Amino acid sequence: MLPLLAALVVLLLTLLAEWLHVRRIRAVGRLAFGPAGAAHGWTRVVPWLRPLCLAAFTWGLATLILLKLTEKAGGDRKSDSKTATRLMFLADLSPSMYLTDAGPEGKQTRQARMREVVEGILQRVSGNLRFGVIAFWTDSLPVVMEARDPELVRNVFNGLPISYSMPAGQTDLGQALNAAVKLVNDFPEGSTRLIILTDGDSANLVPIAPRPKSVKEVFVLGVGNPHKGTFIDGHLSRQEGDTLREVASAMMGTYVDVNEKHLATSALGDLVVTTALPQRGMSLEEWAVLAMVLGAAVLALIPVALEFFGSDWKPVRPEREDAARAQEGAVAAR
Repeated sequence: MLPLLAALVVLLLTLLAEWLHVRRIRAVGRLAFGPAGAAHGWTRVVPWLRPLCLAAFTWGLATLILLKLTEKAGGDRKSDSKTATRLMFLADLSPSMYLTDAGPEGKQTRQARMREVVEGILQRVSGNLRFGVIAFWTDSLPVVMEARDPELVRNVFNGLPISYSMPAGQTDLGQALNAAVKLVNDFPEGSTRLIILTDGDSANLVPIAPRPKSVKEVFVLGVGNPHKGTFIDGHLSRQEGDTLREVASAMMGTYVDVNEKHLATSALGDLVVTTALPQRGMSLEEWAVLAMVLGAAVLALIPVALEFFGSDWKPVRPEREDAARAQEGAVAAR
């Protein structure tokens, strides 16, 4: 509405200016156009064409400005921390995660498979999101909290040596999860999705604290071969499905074996990117750009057209006229 109003105002003002201009031209018609006293017939459209082009340019410019302001306002609302959804990754960094028995062919380390699963999730989610990564082994360590950029999450899973900041020892999955839950306990109610990535290889599983009100959903994602184990630290390590189901049950969540398949898109729910259907025809922004380009192009061409094709009469400069008369006199004298 505002762009149309701006274009209408410009149209009326320029029409008034063109009317005054035409009146002045008529008063000096013979001086401007010679004995005929008028330009070629096609020039009569110019007083209408100029206002229309200027109005089109104004509409296009006002539309683009309004679209950008609306987009910015939407972005500000989108970045509101209070309404953001938090996607928290709890990553197992214990030594068993570096065993090679993961992936569809069993040739990846569990840590590499975990990174692939996280990447698959990050590529499918969108919206007003805050990302976090909590690493655990013998303890829990918040690595990234309240991040808007998913690249920070990727950096964590791409090999940062976070495990060196924890004391060595055996994995205490239950204690680590309880410590992690405390870190998200103060978030707004129902704002957090917990995604736990682990092989479930734990020396001890203490009772796990109930899921806090801040957490809406919990996914326990298992990596590593769940059938064939690999020896490490004197025991056979594999993906402990029973342990992970127990964890999921305690936190009222869902256990998913992602060793060979990714977490289903349907499980991510409203976090998934929705692709808009292709629009038929041009968008409003494209129409605005076209109006600006055509309006500016025609306005630029009008003076050129008037100069070369507006009238057949070409005024002669006084000095040239005197020179011509002198030449004619010299010819007559001969």
